[in-house]
Amino acid sequence: MTQVIEDRSYGIDQASYQNSNISAYPGAKFTIVKTTEGLDYQNPKAVAQVASAKQAGIAVGGYHYAHFSGNVTQAIQEGNFAVQVAKNMGIPLGSLFAADWETGSGNVTSGNKEDNTNAILAFMDVVAKAGYKPFLYSGKELLENNIDTKRITDKYGDCLWVAYYKVEGRQDAADFNWFPSMDHVAIWQFADNWKGMGIDGNITVKKLELKSVASKPKATPTQTSTQPKTWTDVQGMTWHAEDGTFITGGAINLRWGASTESMLITTLPAGSVVKYNAWARDSAGRVWLQQPRGSNHNGYLVGRVGKDAWGEFK
Repeated sequence: MTQVIEDRSYGIDQASYQNSNISAYPGAKFTIVKTTEGLDYQNPKAVAQVASAKQAGIAVGGYHYAHFSGNVTQAIQEGNFAVQVAKNMGIPLGSLFAADWETGSGNVTSGNKEDNTNAILAFMDVVAKAGYKPFLYSGKELLENNIDTKRITDKYGDCLWVAYYKVEGRQDAADFNWFPSMDHVAIWQFADNWKGMGIDGNITVKKLELKSVASKPKATPTQTSTQPKTWTDVQGMTWHAEDGTFITGGAINLRWGASTESMLITTLPAGSVVKYNAWARDSAGRVWLQQPRGSNHNGYLVGRVGKDAWGEFK
């Protein structure tokens, strides 16, 4: 099956704070659904949003909000997590799947251009290997100043999804006398409030033909009360559910993922009280604790190395 999105087609992108029913956004010919963020967040509305678009016969793709900044190791980890969840949520193989690389939510964009580009390409490579068409979403300024877009488009062609607004607030139509003024743009996000519907407005800059293979949504592991007592994550680490309290014995880094290469959230000072709900041991003998942080996000810190505790367990 080939998904065809004609040139100058209007579309939307949906996250958890948007309606699950595509009929709430009349005029949309395609949608790009947020599936994941970082190493643990899953959009709780994504399965319904994807299913609604399919039922309406609207082309659907997905995107992952990056936390990996310029870190290649974490980019690969996030890529593996993202594509596994995308398949589970019903994003068809062959459809577009974008890395949303922008400032915020732990993603640092101020690193050097080479590292940023290497990490983005590492993520896109995982996406391509999984059978999706990799895209890159970001703002025009970041794409021009913080990323070597030529390296990315040399490898993946017209794969840029660019956010650039002529005005802030409601816009009903895209003004092509104003933008795009960049090469290899496939989709232009021209508004943050399309037609007053409270949703981003996007438009294709060229015809997109995406050879998609249907995938059936299935349940995905999430940290809920029905979570199995033991499970294995996309990095191959085995987690064990356990509600406990850990008091840091010294300064310990809290990260977005259970890896010393993962992005730093903060450094917890000695005496910090951490409520955790699961633990896992990595190949180096470090025991990682998973800290729920709200909005389906988790933080991770080392509580023990070998037999040496880095604080007090209660």
